Amino acid sequence: MQPTSGRLRHVRTGLWRWTAGDADLALKLFEGVNAHERLRTEAALYQELCRVGAPVPGFVAADADALALARVWIPGTTLYEQLAADEPPGQSQASAVRDAWLRLLKALAPWYARIASTRRKAARRKRCRELSAVAQALLDAMPKLPADAIHALCQTITADDLVLLPLDASPSNVVIDGNRVAFIDLELLGLDFADWTYAKYVSGVDETGALRSLAARHPDDSELPGLDASVTLLALARVAGLWNAPRIATGSLPDVLPGSSRSIRRIRQSLGLESSVTSDSG
Repeated sequence: MQPTSGRLRHVRTGLWRWTAGDADLALKLFEGVNAHERLRTEAALYQELCRVGAPVPGFVAADADALALARVWIPGTTLYEQLAADEPPGQSQASAVRDAWLRLLKALAPWYARIASTRRKAARRKRCRELSAVAQALLDAMPKLPADAIHALCQTITADDLVLLPLDASPSNVVIDGNRVAFIDLELLGLDFADWTYAKYVSGVDETGALRSLAARHPDDSELPGLDASVTLLALARVAGLWNAPRIATGSLPDVLPGSSRSIRRIRQSLGLESSVTSDSG
């Protein structure tokens, strides 16, 4: 797949952009654990999802021997870059990303139907254990947090069913060009909770250590309890420095904790971000 003409530019480790005439392609090399399987997964997803109009790049070619994949280059900037900008994305782009996400889930739904029920149940147990571990790690790192409120967030997230979705969820893997949105790097596919994964896609820590989230920009996201709980739990995990990430200050939390549930308000109060808590409706 080595181009013999055109312009080849290095983008980042394992990724190049090749332009020649009307062709504008991303060339991706796979290496490491399960490289062949990850190549096959991403190639199959691009082919099948493009066929049904999902918001993913167009597939061009794959070379199993070279562990290489060519796809259409998606112009624009990543969601991470937009979140970190001086003027972060607004409601229009937040709506475009949310709509694209729902289209992606719909396109993946037929794949979920092929998964055996035993595997679904095992995956659910695993994901619930993972969220319980996140909750416990938070309480260990931040003992002032109300334990019952943290566990309530986990229960809200796990009340939904698992769905099939990309697991490499990061705002760096969402490309925005105006109101056109594409999800890239789909080499890891698995079962997880949709709101928890979407929170990872639309939230990130910028270079200054401030936490940013697109969920706070969408006018309807605060009405979704699962997403509300997911963004909150993920934000707290960033503050606590879980997953070997640097701890960040709580000062950036008011802008990304959208919740109005009593559990979230109690958490805000424990962090000194809210003066009082009465009831769920008070």
